[in-house]
Amino acid sequence: MQERPVYLDLTKIRLPMSAFSSITHRLAGIYVFFITLPLLLYVISESTSSKSSYEDLLASLNSFSFFSLFFYVSLSFFWYHILTGLRHLIMDFFHIGESLKGANYSAIFVVIFWALSYSFFLGYSLL
Repeated sequence: MQERPVYLDLTKIRLPMSAFSSITHRLAGIYVFFITLPLLLYVISESTSSKSSYEDLLASLNSFSFFSLFFYVSLSFFWYHILTGLRHLIMDFFHIGESLKGANYSAIFVVIFWALSYSFFLGYSLL
């Protein structure tokens, strides 16, 4: 019997989509807590301080800049975290999609719905 630690090559392990969704939900939660929430508080503060700061903020969000890209990526992570959180709540409370096949299908559905809904949001808000 070997007592040595076993080297796991993480690039060769194929996770099911439900595990990938769960891991990215947690990572998105960390990003939302430390990045998106302070950013949204800053945007709310700037938008309510004066009319000129609101117009400057609106102009910077409507133009293509680093700030607008950062803002929309942060909103994307926030939206992903909300959708995957709802998926986990549905699985916990209503026991829907608890099997491996159901969990994989619900994870795929959430990722596709997230991508489509956020692309529609970007198209609507930027055009």
